[in-house]
Amino acid sequence: MTDMNAKVSAEAKSRLVKLYGLDKPWYQQYGSWLGRLSRFNFGESFRDGRPAIKKIGERLPATLLLNILSLMLILIIAIPVGVYSAIKHNSFFDRAMTVFVFIGFSVPAFWLALLMMILFGLNSAGFPFRDCIP
Repeated sequence: MTDMNAKVSAEAKSRLVKLYGLDKPWYQQYGSWLGRLSRFNFGESFRDGRPAIKKIGERLPATLLLNILSLMLILIIAIPVGVYSAIKHNSFFDRAMTVFVFIGFSVPAFWLALLMMILFGLNSAGFPFRDCIP
């Protein structure tokens, strides 16, 4: 919080170190962190001072909905494809799906996500800043 700010005094830095317990040995810091974690005390937000557990609770329903819907979509697609591949063993479809799955497992998720954002975000008509990007 203070390393990148040249205007912060050494006294303010030492107060923050003491406030967050960074002056204690690592095993005491770890033990107190585990104790807080076991009571679901994730601390307070640096930005607005609200408890972090409340901020997590606000976003949890949307996260769960997105995960459940994506899991359902995956299962709706994967089960029929797997059954058809098992029925038509060693067919062109089975081999193509095997290659597709191996490629899917080998592609890094962050890179695939970036490509999907470019494909469905920047190149779609609904993206509001499409004309601003060279």
